[in-house]
Amino acid sequence: MLIIEAILFRDGIYDRNGILKYSLIVILTFILGYIVFLLWRLFFTKPSITLESDHVISMKHQRYDASQIECIYMNYRRIGIKLYGKRLVPMDLCFYFQRGQESAGVEAVHEWAARNNKEIIHKLFQTVG
Repeated sequence: MLIIEAILFRDGIYDRNGILKYSLIVILTFILGYIVFLLWRLFFTKPSITLESDHVISMKHQRYDASQIECIYMNYRRIGIKLYGKRLVPMDLCFYFQRGQESAGVEAVHEWAARNNKEIIHKLFQTVG
């Protein structure tokens, strides 16, 4: 996208027609703004996992029912939700709590596991991207 923008900018700047030149500047400003928005969203949006009553919504906005979840792994601050039939924890189901929210977050995970009859295992686990 940046390459296309550079080519259009180079070709449009040397054009003698004023309207084409200014419309190209407007389009290129819009494209550059969109790129900045995407980068902002990528680097400054905090990913989250939502524990609902009988399902989990992952960071990639996929819904996993409690029947698909085998157990919950905990390793120090890292928490992973393991699915049935999988050897590794998917990366979008692996998360940390922020420093101030650890105790409340771990308590919520324990409540969710008890409500859905899921075992919490304290051990080192691997993730798959």
